[in-house]
Amino acid sequence: MDILESHNASLSLAIFTSELEAIIMAAPEVSARLRYLNDSAHLLAATAPETSRHLMSRHDSLLFDSNLNPPNTQKRKACGACGTIMILGWNGVLEIEQPGRKNKRRQGKVSNPQRAVVYTCNCCGSKTRNSFPTPPQKYKPGTKSSKTVPISATASSRTPQTKDTPSLGQSLNSNSKKRAKSRKQGSLQAILAKQKAAEGASASGFGLDLMDFMKNG
Repeated sequence: MDILESHNASLSLAIFTSELEAIIMAAPEVSARLRYLNDSAHLLAATAPETSRHLMSRHDSLLFDSNLNPPNTQKRKACGACGTIMILGWNGVLEIEQPGRKNKRRQGKVSNPQRAVVYTCNCCGSKTRNSFPTPPQKYKPGTKSSKTVPISATASSRTPQTKDTPSLGQSLNSNSKKRAKSRKQGSLQAILAKQKAAEGASASGFGLDLMDFMKNG
């Protein structure tokens, strides 16, 4: 664990030293002192964290007294409040903030919203926030227009169906009524025919009359 932490500290030291050399110093002795404090703080981050924090705090105060701005690498590698060297998973917690919808509504339309990396120090509890511009989103023309359907077209396509349904019901009802009437008429005609046949048979009496019976008697 100590070897890994010292390796991470040495890597961050190399990156920070390369950017620190690019800063224009007021005097050579100030540059040499800043480099000494920075190198010592990074080398002692794993073995002596309290001494490392003290050296990094002296480094930050010397930058402030010399009216010099710290490089962006130092802001991402060391806590600005107590001087703790930021080693991921050991001295703090790293979070990424995405631009939310609430902030967009308050600020209006933002052409290039920024996301931030927030590092919470476990030693002092302070948060170091570094903003990064997000890449612009690519716009694909013609994708939304193909999916949209006009409301008038859907309404016109639905209206004929609602008109056709009651006409079908009315035609079915009229056909059923006609069939029932024809059945009733047919049954009545059959009954009348049977009655007429019965009356004719009773009236004929097999061709004999009452006078015929009296004559025969």
